Amino acid sequence: MNGKIEKVPPGGWKLIKHSLSKMIVWFADHNVRTMYSIDWRSRYSKFRNRETGLKRLRKRVDIYGEQASTVEIYDKATGQLIEKYIRGEKREI
Repeated sequence: MNGKIEKVPPGGWKLIKHSLSKMIVWFADHNVRTMYSIDWRSRYSKFRNRETGLKRLRKRVDIYGEQASTVEIYDKATGQLIEKYIRGEKREI
């Protein structure tokens, strides 16, 4: 999907449907939140780039920092764990 021109769906890319990655955040106050990567530069962009989406998710991890007890980033297509953070620090998987 990187570097290939893709057919943009009618109405543009949709967040949950067309995202390549998802992030689940467990906050210290016991709330849980799921976020999806934005892998495109604009709604009608012809390219989707996984690194663009992961960079944006990592930025969110930095913003949450100590507030998030655990953060896990998954590949949506395979369900494989890509990255894991505990209290804002990256851990090996």
